[in-house]
Amino acid sequence: MTARLVHELLGAAAARAPEAEALVTHEPGAVRLTYAALAAAAARVTHQLLGLGVVPGDRVALLAHNGVEWVAGWYGALAAGAIVVPINTAADPHSLVHYLGDAGARVLIVGPRLERVVALAGERLGPITIIAHGSLKLPSATVVPAATDGAAPAVEVGPDDRAAIIYTSGSTGRPRGAVLTHANLTSNVAAIVAYLGLGAGERALALLPFYYVYGLSVLNTTVAVAGTVVVENRFQYPQVALDTIEREHVTGLSGVPSTYAILVNRTGFVERLARGLPALRWITQAGGGMSPTLTRALLDALGPRQLFVMYGATEASARLAYVAPSELAEALGSIGRAIPGVELTVRKPDGSRCADDEDGELYARGPSIMEGYWNDPDETARVLGPLGYRTGDVARRDRAGRLWLVGRARDLLKVGGHRVSAAEIEHAIVEHPAVHECAVIGVADELLGDKLRAFVVAKAGHTLDGNALGAFLKTRLPAYKIPSIIELRDDLPKNPSGKIMKEALRAAVLASSA
Repeated sequence: MTARLVHELLGAAAARAPEAEALVTHEPGAVRLTYAALAAAAARVTHQLLGLGVVPGDRVALLAHNGVEWVAGWYGALAAGAIVVPINTAADPHSLVHYLGDAGARVLIVGPRLERVVALAGERLGPITIIAHGSLKLPSATVVPAATDGAAPAVEVGPDDRAAIIYTSGSTGRPRGAVLTHANLTSNVAAIVAYLGLGAGERALALLPFYYVYGLSVLNTTVAVAGTVVVENRFQYPQVALDTIEREHVTGLSGVPSTYAILVNRTGFVERLARGLPALRWITQAGGGMSPTLTRALLDALGPRQLFVMYGATEASARLAYVAPSELAEALGSIGRAIPGVELTVRKPDGSRCADDEDGELYARGPSIMEGYWNDPDETARVLGPLGYRTGDVARRDRAGRLWLVGRARDLLKVGGHRVSAAEIEHAIVEHPAVHECAVIGVADELLGDKLRAFVVAKAGHTLDGNALGAFLKTRLPAYKIPSIIELRDDLPKNPSGKIMKEALRAAVLASSA
């Protein structure tokens, strides 16, 4: 892969494999596009944006479900020299106005079935130009239909030019816009392609939204090898997704821990693996730590297929570390080693390096690290410095050179003078055979510092009792690590990427005690 610019990934694929299948969608709308057709769709977007007066550095926001509109909008806007601002499709009108205002977006591309949130935002959007793929009328904005023809002239763009402002998920606090350059993104794509061993003939299932940096990496890495992106927007019906994997001869699948908890605990995924899915070659997992129990279950079910457990951040263009499949069985819970081109160090508060097996904050340096946070110089200065990017994660390096996360800095709780990792407790809870998933938070307590509270969801067809679960934990954890409150729930709050929203759980607890 030699692309220096993100949109060159599509251009290069279309040049060498114009008739190869590039994109398959099922909902909204069944579409199959070749690389030649997808490149033409992107060129129409470029042509339209240039006609609207967009110049390099202008921000173009993209609000669309995974599909042709998103992919053509992404590569087309980049080819126009714009900085693309992917918008969470679950955004409410208030959030939409905030994202567009914060980024200073000049144009908003709106995909099908998302016109309502834009209409509800109404005059608060201000004098923005909207390219609509559906019917939309706004008194304060200029609304134009998506172009149906047009070729795009070349626009001068460099590797160090800004490509995207990607807002963090907000799962641990206020979303911030990570500014990523073309070089940031293409260097990360090259590293991922290399360690996954991707090549011609890949057919990657896109379950994760493209506005999420992990989902975006699935798109970019597949296009980089001229593979097929198989979009599946119906994971609320996971059996349908399994049918798509089989019917479309999917070779690779990417998901967050909740993706695999659902597949293993609530579908026939394990049985399908045992009897078929011969094309499926690899599976990747990122977006938060997956419990060793679930990882073992996946490994047992996958057989000869490869499972890549990975670690990263929006601020790193997606990926920072991975566990090689050959090491995974002996390193359950580890995030492995840095990807090619990235340096990861564990450091003390004074910035010096920690010894082996000593806890410290994880720092990252490399070509994929963001330029900074958009409109937030103070936070940029806090996380970027001479030592690299401060991830906010507490980690340790073992004598074999593998990295292990202890937890997020804010998930390390103080209970009666003890330092406690929420992740360790969560992993112990999901070892119970009836537990589907859980989350542990600390609630402020005058005597203890933090009082542990667990939120637990049972597997389908199983019942749980809080007292029995507490007794189970006594065989695995010291008394001070056992939550004093275990709340059984039907589900846990998640963002559209599948990450558990602990902030929402904390807010609910605070509201109930007010």
